[in-house]
Amino acid sequence: MMGSDVPMEEVTFEGREALNGTLYGNAKADLGVVLCPPHPLYGGNRHDIRLSLISEDLAMKGISALCFDYGSYSSGIGEVKDALSALSFLRKRVKSVGIIGYSFGALVASNVASKDDVVGFVFLSTLRRLDRLEVKVDFDAPKLFVHGIYDDIAPYSDFKELYARAREMKEKMTIDTDHFYLDNPRVLDVISRRILAFFGKFLIR
Repeated sequence: MMGSDVPMEEVTFEGREALNGTLYGNAKADLGVVLCPPHPLYGGNRHDIRLSLISEDLAMKGISALCFDYGSYSSGIGEVKDALSALSFLRKRVKSVGIIGYSFGALVASNVASKDDVVGFVFLSTLRRLDRLEVKVDFDAPKLFVHGIYDDIAPYSDFKELYARAREMKEKMTIDTDHFYLDNPRVLDVISRRILAFFGKFLIR
């Protein structure tokens, strides 16, 4: 729940340039998750309300969460490098890492997961392609797809085709909402609980 008393640390780490991030929770947790924001040219940043809520909920359950800002816009290619740098930074602090991407961020994060070893991946309303990037669904990490049935930015028909192509192991959650999840205050809570359940499988017991 937003506004909870979750430890937060502002961090800077090196990527293509110095990158800013917000680290939620215990920096020495067993599991950490990197969250990739939506398109930076349309206001996407580490303070995105969807990613902030998910990060707080993860931290409350003992999973560190790193939200970060991309560097200078680079048609997706540079943003993938930034996300890889975020994973590298978090991996030095936790025992295993996962990744979440929302919208353009899911497109970025999928290209990261195809290059890096993550324990789990969450697609939130992923775009199919944009600029120089095309979404990747053929990597081995367990995947959770979350998508709104009424999404007119990342069409539901694209989601169905991508999910069919995705390599196992995979799960899906479809919701009566649009691309932004803001039409009903309960939608984000429901999504966050599903993501918690998904990553809870990978906690070291």
